[in-house]
Amino acid sequence: MANGGRVAVLAHFSTVAAVSLSFRALVQDFVGTGYRVIVVSSATCPAELDWGPADLADTMVLRKPNVGYDFGSWAVALDRFPAVRAAEHVVLANDSLVGPFETIAPLLDRFEGTRADVWGLTETLQFSRHLQSYFVGFRRGVLQERPLADFWSDVRHYEDKNLVIHRNELGLGRLLQNEGYAVDAAFVAEQVVPAADNPTIIGWRRLLSSGFPFVKRELVRTPTLARDGAEIKVAVREIFGVDLEDWLS
Repeated sequence: MANGGRVAVLAHFSTVAAVSLSFRALVQDFVGTGYRVIVVSSATCPAELDWGPADLADTMVLRKPNVGYDFGSWAVALDRFPAVRAAEHVVLANDSLVGPFETIAPLLDRFEGTRADVWGLTETLQFSRHLQSYFVGFRRGVLQERPLADFWSDVRHYEDKNLVIHRNELGLGRLLQNEGYAVDAAFVAEQVVPAADNPTIIGWRRLLSSGFPFVKRELVRTPTLARDGAEIKVAVREIFGVDLEDWLS
């Protein structure tokens, strides 16, 4: 994994053994594009995870207690497999998305082709300019450099999700800026929404029309978060020809 490799570390949570179509598709897409996949699951069910017909290839699945949210899961993987830190391309992602409704290969090509040290799917200006943490890529072994190594070693469990965001997602953004890392995103904040808005919530329609093959699970569950959130199922069907409900289970 360390020598020019491509690795995806995917944080997963569920209360049941059955793995959703969305997460199965995400894993298979990474596998199909040549990534070694490590799933860190905080599923609270005692049974073995049921992957259905998914071809997992040599995917590794770790089970851990449901503490630490996604940053805790990523930190566990980086601690358990330190060689991952030195890999040429490492993606840390979670299961907060519904989809991918089509292959993420073009997005991964953009990640692998960027000159930035750290790359994300979406950038936001909320609180401060930073990458949204649900899908972030690290290049050229930067995860083994002292600032980032210390950051992941210092990840702690917080019960308050807002505290998780401020200490971890915003904290990572501050570190990248302060240490002078080059940062880029597939979808830049100003191109999606006004400065105060969340791109994946308020800007969901523009993202879909721009080649973003996901919608945030939070928005699907609570459409009122966006003014036009009630239209999301119809939009997904029109653009991708799929029934959004099928991807939730």
